[in-house]
Amino acid sequence: MTTQPVIGSTASRHLRLLVAIAVLAAACSSEPQGAVDGTNADGTNGQASNGEVSDGEDAADAPPASVAPAPGFDPAELTAAVDEFLDITNSENAGVVVEQMEASGERRYVAWLVDLLRLGVSNRIDGQVSSALTTLTGIEATGVSFDDANRFGSLQATEDIDPGDGYREWKIALYERLDDDFVPLLETVETGQELARIHFGGVPRAGIPELNDPVRVSVADAVWMTDDELVMGALIDGEAVAYPLRIVLHHELVNDHIADIPVSLVYCTLCRTGLLFDRTVDGQVIEFETSGLLENSNKIMVDRQTDTLWHHLEGAGFAGPLTGTVLTQYPVVTISWADWVAEQPNTTVLAIPDPIYFDDPERPPLAYSYEPGDAYSSYYNDEDVWFPVLDTPDTFALKDQVVGVQFPGSDEALAIHLPSLLDGGARWFAVGDRSVIVVPTSAGARVFDATEVDVGSIDSGSEVDSGLADGLDVVVAEQSFWFAWWSNHQDTLTWGA
Repeated sequence: MTTQPVIGSTASRHLRLLVAIAVLAAACSSEPQGAVDGTNADGTNGQASNGEVSDGEDAADAPPASVAPAPGFDPAELTAAVDEFLDITNSENAGVVVEQMEASGERRYVAWLVDLLRLGVSNRIDGQVSSALTTLTGIEATGVSFDDANRFGSLQATEDIDPGDGYREWKIALYERLDDDFVPLLETVETGQELARIHFGGVPRAGIPELNDPVRVSVADAVWMTDDELVMGALIDGEAVAYPLRIVLHHELVNDHIADIPVSLVYCTLCRTGLLFDRTVDGQVIEFETSGLLENSNKIMVDRQTDTLWHHLEGAGFAGPLTGTVLTQYPVVTISWADWVAEQPNTTVLAIPDPIYFDDPERPPLAYSYEPGDAYSSYYNDEDVWFPVLDTPDTFALKDQVVGVQFPGSDEALAIHLPSLLDGGARWFAVGDRSVIVVPTSAGARVFDATEVDVGSIDSGSEVDSGLADGLDVVVAEQSFWFAWWSNHQDTLTWGA
């Protein structure tokens, strides 16, 4: 039987890029599931019907035990099969690996098999992998490879299954076939569990071109802007800048300067979250770019100076020389262009970027349409996610937007259901021993530190006069999909319907 080999590490970077784009296109055309069983988790931290703030609980259950190995299973045969497959990556050798992993009965091979689904060896192998995953977990596969990669990738992450010895070599060898720049990045990831939670995002390193010190223009010159379109507004030391989502959604990352401070606006389209970071670390200015990798359907950034990997939502280095470094954040707000201009008439705004040309003559230039609502519209209109996420309580829908608040150094966190907030006015919330006033905008909210404000004896979540926020300090908050906030704040309180 003749089999077609998977693209190997000797393929050109241009060809790997085409493969990556094909993988992403396949992902975008599927209908993946959002949780381990194909639906949201059975939420045990459900929202009180009266809208009061409620406690959260971890939705994950204890992992079932591994099944018994098949009679005659020999671990040495599996090791040899893996070595053969990594040496000659084709369907025939992949089939032997999958057969042996299924026969082992060990759940640690869930992560290995999910990686194979992501690689896409062949339709036949994908079906065999799905069947093996059902055997090892007792959870019925859908038979749709991208759905099953999500389903069982979510299970692996939620149960924190240790993929065991040999997994690091397996993962790195497979990802080298997608982009050899992944190799030194993945080598610095400390644990097998975290390595298993990292997934290929559909593009190689720097495959989504960031903007570096882009041209900004005045309100009068921004004739293409429409009143209702959304921007992310930033204000630092009196300098206001608007980042239109029509641009940011295509590039996801802007290395910029505001008031002479080096900053990066980083937007994860998959979790619908934009955060603004100071990119000065220990006196060195670093530049961020897309790593091409994801964890919990959240963008992983990489800096060019040290090759450190950074969790976007945490703003923290987790693999590489700057591991443990936490970036300083500045507040940003999602708001309509008209409302932002009314507040900040002297703001500048990103100009429409020129087409991007590459050093490789085989790569055509990138020229986006930059029309409002053009990017990721199918994803935002779909209730499901495209990549594995931790099993998430159904307090809110996976992709309901929330405004998340947590003061630095505090264990208390609060997720405010944005649609419920937008239905009313400003509200006062207790967050641990601190308090905030949250004032809705046209499409988001500002959060003010109200710890010193006397509001009397009212319940957390009560509506208040927005004038109480006048003169208060704006605090950093996170506007994101529910699954993204919960992944990092599993003891969060919640408010909203």
